[in-house]
Amino acid sequence: MTQERKDQLYDQMIAWICEHIPNDEDLFLTLHGHFGMTKDELHDHSIESLDRFFPEESARTRLKQKVNANFAEYKERWLRMSPAELIERCEELEAVTRMAKELPSAVSEEDAEYLLRFYDPLEVVSDEWISRNGIDSLIVDDEMSHLLWSLQDRGDAEQCYDLEPEFSDEDEAPSLSI
Repeated sequence: MTQERKDQLYDQMIAWICEHIPNDEDLFLTLHGHFGMTKDELHDHSIESLDRFFPEESARTRLKQKVNANFAEYKERWLRMSPAELIERCEELEAVTRMAKELPSAVSEEDAEYLLRFYDPLEVVSDEWISRNGIDSLIVDDEMSHLLWSLQDRGDAEQCYDLEPEFSDEDEAPSLSI
């Protein structure tokens, strides 16, 4: 059997299940509970009515996913750099790698909520880490806690780094009139 035929049968089975199980809760229990379909897989089949049955992920979990995605983007960029460029940016590579590893487990739920506002929270924290410690400092929980508190307290990172669209107030920025 070809992959194309398997995909066709799979799509037909999902459509049949959706047609014959009209109750959303039962449909969720069948597709997610029994077959293990994820929210994204359901969305691939335009089944979004079941989203309310999925538990809300914590801010820490969402931050961990975002940091992992940010780190993957960094690694892709680094792979395109020459050895000379990599050597020149070794401090950045070390800080980003260290923060990608340590940050998800070092944040509180409140810290995670704050960092999720940024398009690239890994960049925000790595830059702050470098400016405070360079690459020679070992990570200590108190240092990370203070770094995160300081970022939030100063509130200037919002002006220096890209925010996610829902947190960006570019449309609300006052304009100068002459």
